[in-house]
Amino acid sequence: MKFSISFLLIISIFCCNKLVSQELSMFSGFWNMKYYEDATPISKQQFQSLLLKDQEANALWLKSRKHMTVAWIAIGAELGFLIWSSNNLSNDESQVGPLIGFIGSAGVAIGFGLSANKLRREAILKYNQNLDVGSIHLGPTRNGMGLVLSF
Repeated sequence: MKFSISFLLIISIFCCNKLVSQELSMFSGFWNMKYYEDATPISKQQFQSLLLKDQEANALWLKSRKHMTVAWIAIGAELGFLIWSSNNLSNDESQVGPLIGFIGSAGVAIGFGLSANKLRREAILKYNQNLDVGSIHLGPTRNGMGLVLSF
């Protein structure tokens, strides 16, 4: 009798505690991004290791990193076109070529930068969506009280 009461007590304690998942989030800080697991700050390496567990989220994260790399390369090209333009300005030469290159690389940098940010958000949402499988708790069912799986 004592065994069944203690077993029932342990089961009820386990079932009354909701099983919840740890959701990831990312916010922009002053100098860099801040990563959180629920309300706890984590490092970028921990954040990326958590994303490795989900294939879909990891694929989106890697794609966002590639897009951000292209954006940084385009920003470097903008710097090169700016130097070329200032050289042509000091020599009284035409500014058309550097201007076209500057505008084109700016468009590429902005487009790929925005795309990278969108893919980052999608990766985090996909991770949180795939992680949220529901919770088990003790609650009312059709036949009385019992274990309830809620999504």
